[in-house]
Amino acid sequence: MYYVYVIQSKRDRHFYTGFTRDLKARIIEHNAGRVPSTKAGDGRRYVAQ
Repeated sequence: MYYVYVIQSKRDRHFYTGFTRDLKARIIEHNAGRVPSTKAGDGRRYVAQ
């Protein structure tokens, strides 16, 4: 099963939409800065899954 998720940047309010089979692992990757498109380090919040 795949999960679709939405992350919003706290700084500029832009949205990032992604999908994954392992949601927990993907969130860890985002929080660790290992995803180039959300690496800016400006903080983020998970909007939906």
